[in-house]
Amino acid sequence: MGLSSLASAFAFEGDGGLKDRLLTALYVISAAMALSLLAIWIPYGGLLPVAWASAVVFTAVFEVVRLFGRDQDTQRYRPLSAALAYALLVIPAIGATVGAVGRVLGYPANFEFSYLCLVLSGVGLVIMQVLEGREDVSGASRFAERYSTAFLLLGVCAPQLIVISGSPRGVQLLWWMVAVVALNDATAYFVGRWIGRSKMAPGLSPNKTMQGMIAGLLAGVVAGVLFWQWLLGSGASVGVLVCASLWVTLAAQAADLSKSYLKRLRGVKDFGAIFPGHGGVLDRFDAMIGASPVVVIFLVLLGLL
Repeated sequence: MGLSSLASAFAFEGDGGLKDRLLTALYVISAAMALSLLAIWIPYGGLLPVAWASAVVFTAVFEVVRLFGRDQDTQRYRPLSAALAYALLVIPAIGATVGAVGRVLGYPANFEFSYLCLVLSGVGLVIMQVLEGREDVSGASRFAERYSTAFLLLGVCAPQLIVISGSPRGVQLLWWMVAVVALNDATAYFVGRWIGRSKMAPGLSPNKTMQGMIAGLLAGVVAGVLFWQWLLGSGASVGVLVCASLWVTLAAQAADLSKSYLKRLRGVKDFGAIFPGHGGVLDRFDAMIGASPVVVIFLVLLGLL
């Protein structure tokens, strides 16, 4: 009876409620801690966070393309168009992965290849937009509506998560980002449900409130200062950490709304169901993806990248 009760306590309800969200967070964090310890202890363990970040980005791109890879009228999948869109959106992530693996293996950082991949992706998507609108301009408009935000989020921002994962202290930096965005998200969620009155962006995310946003910002800043000093030690003053954490938290919240915008275009609740209570990969890691460019800028200014 005791074992049955214990198993029931750690079993998903399947309704996407608070218990499912907390259990998913528990299991994901436990697996992440195990991988982090391996990454620190084994030779070339830095390849593990790079592999994780790459898998997150590659899967998130797949989720977006799966969402938009249908014909506007018949809703049937267009395999060739979807495959081309996926290839173009994922090119910057490939460039970032190559560079991150090289850094872990001891080669000097070289961002030229990543830059070329980003340019190729952008130009390719522009050409694809032109082809989509060659007979009807509404086709080009729909393509831009769907893939311009996807390119900014997954072509520009997401590869920076891979760059961070391949840095000399990639594991610690990823955990710092987790602390900032997770405490921001949790605080905004609970404060919004408790005292939230003023809607922040009802057209994009009806449940988000200004009260929750402000509380989340404060929690993110506090987490940024404390966890940086705990995980990474010195190297930045409290004032710099407050400024960096504030911008990281703002970028995380903006990315969450961008993700909501993409979902509203297709009228879906989640990008997937891989994480019970949280949805798909992009649903869960959108905040880290959006915050990554700010973290990269912060590291460059501090001379840590």
